[in-house]
Amino acid sequence: MLNSGNCTNCTTCGSCQQTPNVDTPNLFCMHCEPSEAPCLKACSEEAIEVLGGAITINGEKCNKCGDCVEVCPINVIKI
Repeated sequence: MLNSGNCTNCTTCGSCQQTPNVDTPNLFCMHCEPSEAPCLKACSEEAIEVLGGAITINGEKCNKCGDCVEVCPINVIKI
């Protein structure tokens, strides 16, 4: 599991990956347990999904409201 205190958002460890400043948010994060992920709970569009144990954003469902960004404990979600 990722030690968020050491995270520099470099995307090289494979625990979290994001592509900032894109039209469709992209995320592959394994920091939080899916059952406890604040972003998953905050998304009213159900655009945050679990894929193989990782948390992902379904770009087709995402309305870019930013609710997930506000609750992410390690600030990896960029919209």
